[in-house]
Amino acid sequence: MTVLVGAEIRKLTTTRSTWWLLGALAALSGGLAGAMLFAGYALDYAGAAPGVREGAQLVYKQPAATLYVIPLVVGTLLVTREYNTGTIVPTLLAEPRRGAVYGAKVLGGAAASAVCAAAAVVLTVAVGATVFAANGDETFLTDGAVVSTLAGTLVSLALWGLMGVGLGALLRNQAAALTIALVATLLLEPILGIVLNTADMPEAAGYLPGGASNLMSGGTTFGEEGSPMIGFAVLAAYTAAALGAGAIRFMRYEP
Repeated sequence: MTVLVGAEIRKLTTTRSTWWLLGALAALSGGLAGAMLFAGYALDYAGAAPGVREGAQLVYKQPAATLYVIPLVVGTLLVTREYNTGTIVPTLLAEPRRGAVYGAKVLGGAAASAVCAAAAVVLTVAVGATVFAANGDETFLTDGAVVSTLAGTLVSLALWGLMGVGLGALLRNQAAALTIALVATLLLEPILGIVLNTADMPEAAGYLPGGASNLMSGGTTFGEEGSPMIGFAVLAAYTAAALGAGAIRFMRYEP
């Protein structure tokens, strides 16, 4: 298994798209933190008010609220790239135990997701805390609620990456998997969230993947209600369902 996991990690680290996506995640994390801080300091945006714990939380949770699609894509590419290039055939010929191969992909995806999540959180905290401190404001990095926000952000991004592994194994087709991932996260869920909010059912938005991710980081987008643990349970359930469906499809693959 160690050899198989190492092979999956090498596939990721020797592919330029992986590094481009990781770089984009880091840059966007820092950029979003900077934008929120600009809104708080220069535009007096109440939501990101400096010196207030809630304002710090809003800055620190941005990756979980807006950038989860990137680890989702990384996880999806880990599987679909092999189907797209046809290298899945020699992979399975070299190791016919499909359960072991899929398990290695899940573990490799977990490692990649953890790196993506850590990069996003570290860059966000670096920018946010530096600007807060430079302006003489509290960074709140030792505050329990903020620590919970950062932990929730880290775990939620990691779960999104694992969800991508399951989605890729389920759909196999790279173009289809990426299209569905982008449309569902960037278009369908925001529209559904608006519909639920308009229908006075904002709490239902917490049971959507993005809404659950927001709850995990201690925030909301459409007024969804619930605790970070509820958000974790919902997002973990989506992840488990995707991995389970992907495993069934992977085990039945015929070249």
